[in-house]
Amino acid sequence: MMRSMDEKAVSEIIGVILLISVTVLGVALVGVMYFSQPAPSEIPHVSVVAGATSTTFTLSHEGGDALAKGSYHIYVDAGNGLEDKTDEFILTGGDAWSIGEKLTYSVTDPLRRVVISAVDPSGGEVMIADLASVANMVNADVIDDGGYVDTGGSGPGSESDPGSEPDLEPEEISFISYVINDSVFVYGTALKYSGNAIAGPGATIIITGNLNSATFNEGASIAVSRIYIDGDVTLGTGSASLGSSTDPGYIYVNGDLMLHTGYREIYGDVYVNGSCDLEGVNMHNNVYVNGDLTLRRSDTFLVDNARIYYTGTLTTINSVRPETIAKCIHQTTVPGFSMPNLETPSIKPADWYEARGYVPVGDLTDDMKIFADSYSYTPSGDLRAKNVVVIAKNGDIRIEKGGGHVTGVFFAPEGKVTFKGNSLEGVVIARDGFFVESGGTTVTFKNIDQYISNPNDYPF
Repeated sequence: MMRSMDEKAVSEIIGVILLISVTVLGVALVGVMYFSQPAPSEIPHVSVVAGATSTTFTLSHEGGDALAKGSYHIYVDAGNGLEDKTDEFILTGGDAWSIGEKLTYSVTDPLRRVVISAVDPSGGEVMIADLASVANMVNADVIDDGGYVDTGGSGPGSESDPGSEPDLEPEEISFISYVINDSVFVYGTALKYSGNAIAGPGATIIITGNLNSATFNEGASIAVSRIYIDGDVTLGTGSASLGSSTDPGYIYVNGDLMLHTGYREIYGDVYVNGSCDLEGVNMHNNVYVNGDLTLRRSDTFLVDNARIYYTGTLTTINSVRPETIAKCIHQTTVPGFSMPNLETPSIKPADWYEARGYVPVGDLTDDMKIFADSYSYTPSGDLRAKNVVVIAKNGDIRIEKGGGHVTGVFFAPEGKVTFKGNSLEGVVIARDGFFVESGGTTVTFKNIDQYISNPNDYPF
């Protein structure tokens, strides 16, 4: 989990209001997060405008189904993980949250995330909106429109009511909008990294496969705010860390998480849709495990107020500290998540690239634009190229030069991107993954709109 977005202003809300990212739409419309089973038979459709002043956070119902009290829950993360704060959201009138009604929540600290779920009489609960981009809405210093969120579901235009047009179909939310609004800079099936660090505070990495010691340098770090891994994470000997220490966000593992043998730092809330096995690690934020939890060694710590919430069985091995065990809390259910349901975008017609100065071959120099079946570049001299765009329409991209420095956009919809050099900055989108083969390499995120200012010139 990220296409255009309908935005509405909220004139009644006085104070500071920030735009909610398209990320919310991508998660809410494309994927569904299950808190427990069974889910409601029909998922409600609610269009929401979120806004904030210096002391309040407001959810305004702008269209769709009315939600009676007791038929929804609202979870809030203000720094200690998601907590059920439904009873603290004050409804302006009546017993149902319906069109024109507001839910107001009093706050003192910036919010990191707000999740709205629907509940049915059997106890099933399913997410209908994930506002993962509300960070700093409170006490911020920018004035903007309210953020419009359409939760999809069983309202007009859905399968249960096909007689009218929906507010926004999932396919209308473009891949490029997700990349820009959620600051995606690595997207592909695999990440093989032999360098020192991947730096991306505020950015997103999406790996549609596993992450393990065979493909990841055990001394490196993925210092990125949002990490999606649609598979298992298995890291052994070494100190490979995950998450951004300066801008911690979320780590989503749609499989098992096993951190063994070494000693590492993990920043950001961690969601594991499987078992979790920890050894020699500092967990700086909350962990939610939809399965069994195993703790090994006395040097496994939950830093400060961090907690682990798990649904399965707790096992401790080799003198785990009592204070660590005390911070592990069994729950019937834990909050889940949705993986971004994205497909690698296709290329444009060949004449589109030709008209914009793309060439099929050539050395990488500043502002160079390459469009070829595949592209491989190993210069004999220095490699320093800024603001390049390299597209391999049918194969791989390989750039190899010790000490090389390259910045730009790299797109391989049918292959992989391999880099061997000192530093790479920019965006990598490759179906078969991103491979960094040289030790000491630093990879840094920079949004695609920093290289291509005109949206009409985006190459996919």
